[in-house]
Amino acid sequence: MTIEVLTRVVQLTHEIHAAVSQRDWLRAETLVSERSPLLMSLKQEQPPHALALIREIQTLDEQISEAARVGLDTLTQENAKARQRIQSVRQYHTIGML
Repeated sequence: MTIEVLTRVVQLTHEIHAAVSQRDWLRAETLVSERSPLLMSLKQEQPPHALALIREIQTLDEQISEAARVGLDTLTQENAKARQRIQSVRQYHTIGML
């Protein structure tokens, strides 16, 4: 049973990676919610052949985390630019009312 769960976790991790690469944050969140209980169900002791799968998950998780950080930075910058544009429009309208 454990290897089947681990195989499903690897599959979900690949799907999360793909969703994050496409900036599909809602899909990624849904997949993470599905994956989390499976990860929690794994026993600490794993057979040697499972270690390669676990390393694959860890590598993908690192890539996912980095992509998420970059995505957050991008969203933060876009938000700041949008707020600046809104402020500029407000100032324009305020001056126009004088």
